Amino acid sequence: MAHPIHEAPATIPRMTRTRLTALLLALAVAALVAACGGSDSSTETTAADTGAATTAPAEPTKVTFSYFWTATEYPLIPLVVAQEQGMFEKAGLDVEVIFPPDPASATKVLATGDSNLGLITTTDQVFATDGGLPVKSIGNYTTSNNWGLFTKPGDPATLEAIKGKRISGYGDSWTNAMLPFVLEEAGLTDKDVEVVTVDWDLPLLLAGKVDMSTNTTNYLRAGVLDETGKEPGVLLARDNGAPDVPVWVYAGNTQWMDENPEATAAFMQAIAEATQWAIDNPAEAVAAYEQAYPDNGASTKYNQAGWEDLVAYIPNADGDLLIQTDDQWTQLGDALQGIGELDAVAEPGAYYTNEYLPQR
Repeated sequence: MAHPIHEAPATIPRMTRTRLTALLLALAVAALVAACGGSDSSTETTAADTGAATTAPAEPTKVTFSYFWTATEYPLIPLVVAQEQGMFEKAGLDVEVIFPPDPASATKVLATGDSNLGLITTTDQVFATDGGLPVKSIGNYTTSNNWGLFTKPGDPATLEAIKGKRISGYGDSWTNAMLPFVLEEAGLTDKDVEVVTVDWDLPLLLAGKVDMSTNTTNYLRAGVLDETGKEPGVLLARDNGAPDVPVWVYAGNTQWMDENPEATAAFMQAIAEATQWAIDNPAEAVAAYEQAYPDNGASTKYNQAGWEDLVAYIPNADGDLLIQTDDQWTQLGDALQGIGELDAVAEPGAYYTNEYLPQR
């Protein structure tokens, strides 16, 4: 899945917690102790005698969150909103966002403990579980499959048009897993096409250097509309052999989550609130993202179109956020096993848990 190329900042700015009330209380206690300094032990007033707190308020829990791509993009909007609207602060969290060195490393960053929580694809999670990595999904980001093959405006995007074409990909697990479904539906194999790995497909597609691009609608459609004002050709995988399952999920390092269950649940509560706010206030959400990442490398028109498209895939059919199901993981596992990408399908509970989601 592709994105404009730009330098990612080392971190997203951290929040600071205001401690005015605690400071005034501490000063008052200090003044009282100083005033009683000449008294003997029988008349000395202590903090315990006055009922004043003797310990500083707990510091926020630090959380390192890894993004699934190598640079900043508007899918970070829920993270930005949670910081800018004070939702992380309210939850007692100090969240830092980091970026993997390459898309294939998104799960490894979590598995090694370089990050505590993160955003990965559902195929990342399946292969992580299959490989015994300590990573588990804790909430859907999106709920449907909006990945497919795209052509520039005016060119056919059909199964019949695929054979012999030069197709761009990204070397990520989602693209590698989804493309075989569409090729099989077309009666083709990877020998019938040329797949080239790229960093950003839009200029190559519009210039005719690739015939088709693999991507999600929120990226490629938004990019083509931004550049040309026209709609690209779209061949959605879910309509052509691939399972209709979520693309992205929030996931965590299982050891860290076991040691920090309250912080994990607090993070998901803040993300739920921030996501809903961003859905309800799309223009303000995009503006907050662009203010947090002024060098994000994309136009406001692109970010707005991309977020608007993505929002359509975030709630489930009941309008709920984040909730995962056994069926989505079984369906994905069975599909991957069916095309030879997975030897055995694990029980759904091996891939995910909903235990950290807000109480309904």
